[in-house]
Amino acid sequence: MSPPTVLFQVTAIGKSAQTLDATVRSVLYWLRRTPKLGVRYLLWVVMEPDGFWSSPDTYRRLEEAGAQIWVVPSDYETPLRTRGKARALEYASEQRRRLGLSVPWVWVYHQDEETCVGQDTLEGISEFVRDGRRFVGAGIILYPLDWSGTPSHVQELTRSYDDLRVLDSMTLPGNPTAGFHGSHFVVRADVEDSVGWDSKGYSPSEDLMFEIRVRARYGSVFGVLKGFAYEKGAYSLRDQLRQRRLWMHGVVHSVLHSRELPIRRRLTIAYSAASWASALPSVAVLVASVALKYGPLLVATSVFTGFIWTSMVLAYVEGHRLHDRYLRRDRTIPQLVVNGLAGALIDVIAPWYAFVTRPSLKDYIPKDRPIDSPTGTGPIPVRAVHR
Repeated sequence: MSPPTVLFQVTAIGKSAQTLDATVRSVLYWLRRTPKLGVRYLLWVVMEPDGFWSSPDTYRRLEEAGAQIWVVPSDYETPLRTRGKARALEYASEQRRRLGLSVPWVWVYHQDEETCVGQDTLEGISEFVRDGRRFVGAGIILYPLDWSGTPSHVQELTRSYDDLRVLDSMTLPGNPTAGFHGSHFVVRADVEDSVGWDSKGYSPSEDLMFEIRVRARYGSVFGVLKGFAYEKGAYSLRDQLRQRRLWMHGVVHSVLHSRELPIRRRLTIAYSAASWASALPSVAVLVASVALKYGPLLVATSVFTGFIWTSMVLAYVEGHRLHDRYLRRDRTIPQLVVNGLAGALIDVIAPWYAFVTRPSLKDYIPKDRPIDSPTGTGPIPVRAVHR
C-alpha cells in the first residue's frame, strides 16, 4: 500500500515575504532532515496577486527550492462570493479537486504565513495521518519566533496554555466551547473539500466555520496532533488590538450566521464572547470601588476577581513553561510581569473596540520583523524537540 501524502499548504496574503520565506524553508529543511517519516509530500503556497508582486524574487526562489506557488486570480469568485482568506482557501480546494488530490490518502496541513514547523511537528503529522482514525488533527502553537518580550509577545504565552482547553473541548462530542486555530491543523483532503470554505460575503471566522461544518457532517472526527507549531506574536499593541478585534467579529459572525451551529453550542459560544466582553466592566468596577473606598463592593466581587486573577497568573506561568526552552533570557521577572499586565489590558479592551469598529479586508497584521527592532532583522531558527 502506498504511503499517505501530506500537502503542506501555506495560505497567506503574501506581503510578509521574509516571514513566509522562513515558514516554507522550515518545512523543506525538516523534511530533508527527518528520516523515516513514512509519508510523501507536496508544498503549496497560496497567495494574493498583490502579495506575490510585493516580492516576486522571493517567491520565485521558493519555487526553485521545491514549493508550488499558487496566485489566486484577482477576478476569481466562489459561488457564494466569499471574501478574505476563505476565498483563497476555496480556490486551493478547487485546484486539489481538479488535480485529483481530493482523496482519502491525501492530507492537507494548514499553515499561516508565520507557521514554522520543527522535526517534532513533522513526526506528529506523520503519526496522525498514518493512523488515519481521525479526520482532523490540531495541536498546540507556541510563539517564540522573533521573541522580544514586549507586552504583546508576553500576552501570547497565555494562548499556548489556552490551547490545552481548546484541544480538550475539540475532542469532545459537540465541542462545547469556542476555539479552533486556522493554522497547525491537518485534515483529510476529501473531507475538507466536501465541506469547503465558501460562505456568503466576508467571513472573519473561516476557521471556526469550517470546524462547525465538518462536525455537522462527520461528527466527532477530531484528534490531537502531536508536536508544536512555531509562530510570531503581534509586534505592537495596535496590531494586537486589531487582531483580537477580528477574533471577536469572527465569534459573533459564527453565532449569528452559521446554520450548522447547534443551539446548545451557539449559546456557549455566545456566553464565551459575553465573558470576554465583561472583563472591561469588571476592571472598571474594581478600580472605582478602590477609588471610592467602597469596601462592600470589594468584598462582593473578591470571590470572582480572586478566581480570575489566579487563572490569569496560571496561564502566564504555564504558558512560559511551555516556551521556556525557546525564549531568550533578556527580560527580568518584573519586566515580564509589567508587560504581561499591559498585554492583558489590551485583551480586556479588545471586545469593546470590536463593538465600535469594524475590520476591513484591507486590515493587515505585518509579520516581518520591523527594521528598527532592537532584536535585529533575521529569523530565529526553530530548535525543534525530537520526540
